[in-house]
Amino acid sequence: MKKLAVRILKFLAITATAFVAILFLLPILFPGKIAASIRQWANQSITGELNFSKARLSFFKHFPTLTLTLHDFSLKGSAPFEKDTLLSGDELSFGLKLNSLFGSAIEVDEFYIHKALVQVLVDKKGKANYNIYRSTGKPSRPSGDTKSTDLKIKGVYFTDCRLKYHDQSIPMIIAADGFNYEGRGDLAKDIIELTSTIRADSLDFIHGNNTYLRRRKLNAQLVTGINTRSLAFRFQKNNLLINKLPVDFSGTLAILEGGYDVDLHVISGITDLANVFTALPPDYEQWFRDTKFSGTSQLLVDLTGPYRSGTGSSPDLSIRLWVRNGSIHHNKAPAPLENLKVRAALLMPKLNADSLYITADSLYFTLGGSTTSGDFKWKGMTNPYIKADLVSKIDLGLLDSALGLTVADLRGKLEAELHADGYYRAGRDTSRYRPGTVTQSIPAFQLHASVSQGYFKHRELPLAVDQLTAQIRAGCSNARWQDIDLEIENLNASIGGGTVAGSVAVKGLTASDIKADLKVNMPLENLARSMPIRDYKLNGQLNSEIQVKGRYDAANKRFPVVKSVLKLTDGLIQTPYYPAPVQQVNLEGEINSTRGSLDDLAIKIQPLSFTFEGQPFRLEADLFNLNNLRYSIKANGILDLGKIYQVFAIRGYNIKGLLDANLSLAGTQSDALSKRIDRLSNHGNLRVENMELFADEYPYPFLIPTGTLTFKDDKAWLRNLRLSYRNNEIQLDGYAQNYIGYYLQGSPLQGMLTTTSNKLVVDDFMAFAADKPGNDSVAVAANSEGIVMLPANLDLKLNTSIKEIIYGSSRLDNLQGELTLQKSRLAMKDARVGIAGATIRVNGEYVPVNLRNAGFSINLEADSFDVKRAYNEVPLFRDMVPAAAKAEGLISVHYGLSGRLNYQMKPVYPSIKGKGEIRLEHVKVNGLKLFSAVSKATGKDSINNPDLKAVVLRSSIQNNIVTLERTKMKIFGFRPRIEGQTSLDGKLNLRFRLGLPPLGIIGIPMTVTGNSEQPIVKIRKGKKEDELEEVEDDPDEQE
Repeated sequence: MKKLAVRILKFLAITATAFVAILFLLPILFPGKIAASIRQWANQSITGELNFSKARLSFFKHFPTLTLTLHDFSLKGSAPFEKDTLLSGDELSFGLKLNSLFGSAIEVDEFYIHKALVQVLVDKKGKANYNIYRSTGKPSRPSGDTKSTDLKIKGVYFTDCRLKYHDQSIPMIIAADGFNYEGRGDLAKDIIELTSTIRADSLDFIHGNNTYLRRRKLNAQLVTGINTRSLAFRFQKNNLLINKLPVDFSGTLAILEGGYDVDLHVISGITDLANVFTALPPDYEQWFRDTKFSGTSQLLVDLTGPYRSGTGSSPDLSIRLWVRNGSIHHNKAPAPLENLKVRAALLMPKLNADSLYITADSLYFTLGGSTTSGDFKWKGMTNPYIKADLVSKIDLGLLDSALGLTVADLRGKLEAELHADGYYRAGRDTSRYRPGTVTQSIPAFQLHASVSQGYFKHRELPLAVDQLTAQIRAGCSNARWQDIDLEIENLNASIGGGTVAGSVAVKGLTASDIKADLKVNMPLENLARSMPIRDYKLNGQLNSEIQVKGRYDAANKRFPVVKSVLKLTDGLIQTPYYPAPVQQVNLEGEINSTRGSLDDLAIKIQPLSFTFEGQPFRLEADLFNLNNLRYSIKANGILDLGKIYQVFAIRGYNIKGLLDANLSLAGTQSDALSKRIDRLSNHGNLRVENMELFADEYPYPFLIPTGTLTFKDDKAWLRNLRLSYRNNEIQLDGYAQNYIGYYLQGSPLQGMLTTTSNKLVVDDFMAFAADKPGNDSVAVAANSEGIVMLPANLDLKLNTSIKEIIYGSSRLDNLQGELTLQKSRLAMKDARVGIAGATIRVNGEYVPVNLRNAGFSINLEADSFDVKRAYNEVPLFRDMVPAAAKAEGLISVHYGLSGRLNYQMKPVYPSIKGKGEIRLEHVKVNGLKLFSAVSKATGKDSINNPDLKAVVLRSSIQNNIVTLERTKMKIFGFRPRIEGQTSLDGKLNLRFRLGLPPLGIIGIPMTVTGNSEQPIVKIRKGKKEDELEEVEDDPDEQE
């Protein structure tokens, strides 16, 4: 027996030694062959670029599997990410079947990835970087000794990897650190049953701009069915643990060309409430450890439907949550928040935010014997419907301690009742020409709240808001925000020694009934040291007493009884919107009215002074009786308006640039208007630099590079002031009057100016002018829309000289004359302007009605101008006198027209009315179809191509019809006579009589119908049915 045992041991030793030797020898015998096979497979089977520093074959790397390990490897992705890394890391190992080393093909059945970055990228069109496997069929095996490689994967293993999935088409980001994955299944089959185990030390999930998971641990056991032909996934058994929150999901996912079909269902299971909080971000871990929870909850998430990037189809999202018998108790709290009940849901059909529906139809908890209950609904995003009901009586100190709040320290008693129901709607601001959005309606609501013994201290700030008390009532019953009522009684608060006390009641926000008694004694730095207003710096002592009682209605010039004092000493204001502060601010101001009227309203600023960007500015003002303003104003210093607006983040301001003031103004408005100059004391200068003036009527700013206003008595003088607007340059000389009333009361600015310009392009001033200026005025006109609006509060006389005016495709030269601009009405009197080489005397008026309509009237007198040139250069003449296309010579025009311009500043022909005459001084007609048709119908060739002299055409225009009075002519002994109608779109209804020589007593009656291009001449008298149909103007119709 002993010898037998020895022999057995020898046999086992030899066998073990041989086995170990084989383990060492096989990698030595076959390394080149295996590495070549793997490289050949990579080159023929994938499109991505694979690189590695070295390859090693070993049994011991993943014993007992023989593995080929590629060290320091990287694999590029597929287009359009061919330059980005799909996979890179320390080791990529291929598990090989041992017996395949001696066969015709080496079989790879396992993948091992260690310490690698896995980066999956999908662009906005749904194209991914993982499509690297060639789809051109099986590669042919080359001849020779080189073996091919067959993939028969049954296991994939990731250890200590980093995963990043970024899908821009959804958009969605999934990131995991410490990612470990073990997947087992026969991946060579068309239908795979894949069993997976996943662990991640840190998991992030981001959808859109919202982070749902951040640095959460993940453990998962998954069973997934995969159809590799159709790329369909079936999730059978999938148990996840996110920190301590158990989650199960099931469903299907089918990846299609251009999108996917999804039917996923996630259920957290009925679990302890504490497990839900473990899914919160790590910032709350300490809070979670210090807090006890009880109760049960469940979270359900469904995502179902198709996603197609091309058509915009998206699946439906549903999230539901309930909590029962919940309790939250921080370890430092004397009492828990208990009896917590929540039932909430979020629905988003088609992942359309405007279909968002959030409901919390059950919210309830108790705290220290007091209850809070409510419900909430929100539907839509653009114009959301909101319904909320809340009743709460709560001790804020108990709430703070029960929840273990760390952001702020809260104390006090709060009672609140809120009811809201209705739509929030925003829309275009119809009071302005420029695009803008304003609130149009709000939900009707009622709020009653009271705070007593209140205390608030932010954890990062040194001061607290203390001794806070207030009773608040607010409401709006009709959804008009303008009708909001607000009442705050018994307001008291203390901040670091500063105090606020009083009451405020406001009924209505535009026309308001106001009752207020408020006192403020506050160092401004205390606000910044107690409120979480980051990047603000405030200093200075603010003292204010305000007493108001009565109605404020600016539109109807009503003002309440008011007694107010405001004083700010050594102030400093710095905001995050501009790097420099407004400093050394000192203000003493008063507003008083004992009778509650504009007649005794007194406003005093004695003074306002500050320094900004190293430049001091000082203003003193004493104003009394806004119905007959008595004023005393002194201003001295430099002020950059644009930068000041930046400091306070004021948007939509209408002026910016540098002001340098040195002026003193004193007097009364009535003395200024009555020219009692001896009672006025106005003098000084106001210099402007790089000034931009924005007016709502015009799409671009007016620019003043530099200029000076000189104030003297009742006038502010301009001298050689250059004004630029787009490509238009205008020089202004003259004066303005009533400037005090204009700036302080809104009354019209009066004045007389001499305006000169080399070129003016009318289309640049259209309300919606083309975005890009250019030298091609015709192209600019074609892209411009909107009427040229005119300011309503100007009353100016303009002595005007403009060398060239471009109006659409028309050009006018050397405009000279007097224009008046008054109440949005521009009038021209006895002006001279060159058109088509002739000088025309013009009287007219232009009145904009709205953004798409304007009225005009014009009287023209022109003697002996070239008819052919007028036809070629003046579109209106070309449309009204189409026969001029076949004429040459001189004509005179005396005509009056009125009508309407459309949104392109073009005349609307049915609106035109007028009367006048056109005198043919000496005109040669050649090829006019009207005369050709008459000549052909009568057989009189001499009628064709006549030479006309001293012929007067009198006509009137109305409803698109030009009515021609009876007109006589002489043509080679014939006595033709013509009268009737033509339309502005070319239709004809003319009665023509051809008087025969010698005296025309005998004549041939004819009618001419049809149109100017194809006139129809018949020898007969006119009939009533020949009359043309009138077209009446519809001002609401846009052409």
